[in-house]
Amino acid sequence: MALRHLTRAFTRLSLIPSVRSLSTVTTDLSRLHPLLDHTDSPPDLDQRTPFPVNRPPNLHLQQANEDVDSPLSKQEQARLQKKALVVKRVVNMNGKGKQPSMYALVVVGNGQGLAGYGEGKDEEASRAVRKATQRAIKNMRYFERYDDRTVFADIEHKFHATRVFLRTRPPGFGNRSNHYIHEICRCVGIHDISGKVMGSRTPMNVIKATFEALDKQTSIEDLARRRGKKVVDVQHVYYGA
Repeated sequence: MALRHLTRAFTRLSLIPSVRSLSTVTTDLSRLHPLLDHTDSPPDLDQRTPFPVNRPPNLHLQQANEDVDSPLSKQEQARLQKKALVVKRVVNMNGKGKQPSMYALVVVGNGQGLAGYGEGKDEEASRAVRKATQRAIKNMRYFERYDDRTVFADIEHKFHATRVFLRTRPPGFGNRSNHYIHEICRCVGIHDISGKVMGSRTPMNVIKATFEALDKQTSIEDLARRRGKKVVDVQHVYYGA
């Protein structure tokens, strides 16, 4: 037992550095333990010049512009009905490989004949919807309505592989149509209509076909000429009524 205690004591004394070796110990601590090898100088992989804490005065971050070039005021734009009907992930293939992004299609309208749609693409879905909304407000146009509730006559329109059928209906019939056509008619302000989609039911094609069909519908003058009546008789509008 005594021999074992003496061996431990000599071992501890051998680990204590002498006064002469203090300078080498302070300069190179790896001789005692590898974890003690720490220097104040940064390694080569560290950033040479640290990022400034305060933002430089000449640095201007790109901010989202909410102003839309439209004859409508900001209050009227805020009251518009906005429907994001399509939001999906798309991929663009180029030399760098597959570049993913988000695609959005938004329909806006005031419910009184003024409506439009817009498309937007961005890395984030929220910015894509914002771009599509701004473009939809720029693309708004007026659609004629019969008695401010339905279309003038039955419409059949073909857009690529999509065929859209819109039929005029009596008061109180309601909006019984495809869900994309239903949202578009709500934004336009059409309350009595029945619609059917045949062929391709791709959302983008259905939306674009519906807008083209509403834009190319029969005018009130042509409808009055076909019926052999005056325009005021067809519209049921009289002075003093």
